[in-house]
Amino acid sequence: MGNFISTTGKQGIFIDEYQGKISLCAAYESNDGKSYRKWAKEQIRRDKYAEKATPVKVNLGNKDNVINVLREIAAAVGIEPQDVPF
Repeated sequence: MGNFISTTGKQGIFIDEYQGKISLCAAYESNDGKSYRKWAKEQIRRDKYAEKATPVKVNLGNKDNVINVLREIAAAVGIEPQDVPF
């Protein structure tokens, strides 16, 4: 996995798999045409942040769960169930 998918302009996502869990990572395309993941330090408390930056991502779960999550996302944005190809 790890393919860059353009969403709007130079913004996009990477689809990653790590330890059987699939996630969508925020990404961008640089001026030289290379794609990079966005990294950030997670806020732990009001004025405290993690020491290390991690990829900005949303975990979708394992392969069995991904289809259900994608169907829920489609429904949440108003796509009719019959228009979802899976």
